[in-house]
Amino acid sequence: MIRLTLKSNKKPIYIAPEAITAICDNRDGGAEVYSGVDFSLVTESPEEVVRKVLEWKLAMVDYRDTVRGYRQMARQALEELAGLHVKKLDAFIKRMEEQNHDT
Repeated sequence: MIRLTLKSNKKPIYIAPEAITAICDNRDGGAEVYSGVDFSLVTESPEEVVRKVLEWKLAMVDYRDTVRGYRQMARQALEELAGLHVKKLDAFIKRMEEQNHDT
């Protein structure tokens, strides 16, 4: 979610960036942020809203990459603890030996 400021009462509003369908300049200043059939008038400029959306998207990409890396490390550690990496290596060696005997 990104935090914006409502123009009417200066209170924060949190909007899901993936729900935003359009951002328009408001002639009285600020921006109109459309999400589905609803829209909010905010004090931030359209450029500022776009910047916040892009920063949020980049943060989500970084988060996914970090989580993916931790999952891979955790999986490898669990496989080692369970002895699964040894079984995979043994199966690979056995296949290689069988291929060498066939030639």
